[in-house]
Amino acid sequence: MAVSDDRKYTKAFVDNLLKGVKGKTLGEVDSSRQFDRTAKSEKITGIAGDVIEQSLFGYARDSKQECDIEIDGVLTELKTTGVRIPKSDLPKVKGKTGAAYNLYLGAKEGISVTGVTFEPDIQTDFNTSHFWEKLEHLLIIFYEYKSYEVVPASAYANFRIVDYCYNSFSENEKGQLKNDWEIVRDYLQEVYDKYSSQDDRYEKLQGFTHELRPYLLLIELVPGFKKRPTGSYQKPRYRLKQTFVDHIVRGHFNKSKSDKESQLKESFTSFSQLDARCQQLSRQFRGKSFTQLKQMLEINSDISTKDFAAQCVLKMFGADCNRLNQISDFTKAGIIAKTIIMTPEGKRTEDMKLKQIDFEEWADRDVDFAESDIYSYFCEHSFLCPIFCERGNTRRRRFTDKHQQAIEDERVAEEIGKTTFEGFKRFAFDEEFIENEVKRTWKDSRVLIHQNKLKWEYVLDKNGQKILNKSGSYRGAPNFPKSSEYNVFFRGGANDSSEKAKTENVNGIKMLPQFFWLKGSYVTDKLNTLPYL
Repeated sequence: MAVSDDRKYTKAFVDNLLKGVKGKTLGEVDSSRQFDRTAKSEKITGIAGDVIEQSLFGYARDSKQECDIEIDGVLTELKTTGVRIPKSDLPKVKGKTGAAYNLYLGAKEGISVTGVTFEPDIQTDFNTSHFWEKLEHLLIIFYEYKSYEVVPASAYANFRIVDYCYNSFSENEKGQLKNDWEIVRDYLQEVYDKYSSQDDRYEKLQGFTHELRPYLLLIELVPGFKKRPTGSYQKPRYRLKQTFVDHIVRGHFNKSKSDKESQLKESFTSFSQLDARCQQLSRQFRGKSFTQLKQMLEINSDISTKDFAAQCVLKMFGADCNRLNQISDFTKAGIIAKTIIMTPEGKRTEDMKLKQIDFEEWADRDVDFAESDIYSYFCEHSFLCPIFCERGNTRRRRFTDKHQQAIEDERVAEEIGKTTFEGFKRFAFDEEFIENEVKRTWKDSRVLIHQNKLKWEYVLDKNGQKILNKSGSYRGAPNFPKSSEYNVFFRGGANDSSEKAKTENVNGIKMLPQFFWLKGSYVTDKLNTLPYL
């Protein structure tokens, strides 16, 4: 594979070119007048990339499955992607500029790589595939998507170019990408071997993108492979997960990120390898109590510490960090590790807090569910759940007498120590759950916003009077989907419930920052249907 002479550059030229446009807006560098097209259409996919390719590098856009450019003789794929400050980090960047501000930038979305090859014959070798040729050497240009709602194409002219990086994947990451690609290849090959006609193959392949999703670590296949009303088929592309791109972005802007993250001593290149590792740990530690695990794993914390179970899991995996979500092997693959403590009857009531809600997007009437942030979140993430079982009576009684209370606390600590490790379970959200439960929450909450039906509901006492919190504000919440009726629901999240903490404003109603949560009983029911790894 080769590129034409007009796409060959020296690294010195590229560096000089890109350093010269850092801080400028896409509109300011648009010498080829790409934004003129927005006068006729306000929805132009990839307009930021068009500006970089045609205005900065000076070559025409194409859809070929070859690398875009050559730098000092090295074939390189040019990618332009949006970054922004997550809403939860906005308070941290107040008053900050430059590098101090950029530390908090994260990926807005995943990065599209190339189309899945259906015809001609399926590629069989990863190293010579279009997929790896596109990924082996990347030049990524970052612009700040400074909005939390979907903007028209013309608005991209105001977005500033932040920085750029040359990205090469580690050997472990290459192994993970290779395994993902081979999962897709093997699935397609089996169908192609079994069915001789294209019509039969395509009919069989409908929905295969959703079927493979739980097995893919770093990539996803979008859009879904399905038949259009016209009879043609919507074909997917390989895309790096947003969680993986976020790992790349944060690693570039925050060089000290590695100080806060941890890699497993024994990493994995596939979910099957992770499952095997979990099985090995289960054989080693299943049935061991907190008291035994404290000694075996040399844990200094007290058994009654709230996160003691998580500390046990960190020690099992040999992770040198304080929290499970600091393990980069998990975060870049969208794996949410959550310790679950159940009763012997398999019951658990604690709900799971997931992600802060971006109300600007939810208020946008033109956003389709399949393009929404919540859809992407549930598609990209899966849960790895270390399961523990309470074996003792941990219900704590309260005494006014300090001596009696000390005796009670000692008794409870001893009972907590009887809690045993049971093993690991893992699950991803299937299409039925996403299309029914997640979409229901998304639609119903948007109706409240769009039809001005959102209102504040006070909690009343038995006399019908509003209840005053210790913070001085009255207890209450907006009438968003609640856990009593929804498996995916809304709940506020802040350190206190004072009026000062109500920094979110939706339809003129002030509220705490809102997160979507996963109902604890759903998690329990789901886990009870799954075998241990």
